Amino acid sequence: MVDSNSKKTTYEEDLEELTQLVDEIGREDCPVDQLEIKVKRAAYLIRSLRERLASTETTVQEVLSELEKSRMEDQ
Repeated sequence: MVDSNSKKTTYEEDLEELTQLVDEIGREDCPVDQLEIKVKRAAYLIRSLRERLASTETTVQEVLSELEKSRMEDQ
C-alpha cells in the first residue's frame, strides 16, 4: 500500500495517526467498509514506523561505534 500522504511525515505524526486509527478500529460503530481501509492504513504505518526505528537504531549504533573507535585512537 502506498502512503496516501503527499508530504513526508514525522515519526510522531505517523504514530499519532496510528493511535487514532487503533481507537477508531476498536469502536463498535466503525463501518465495515471503513474498517478495511483503516486496518490496511494501520498495517502500513506499523511497517513504516518499525523501519524508521530500525534505521535509527542502526545509525545510532554506527555513530557510537565511530565515537568509541575515535576515543580508542586518541588514547
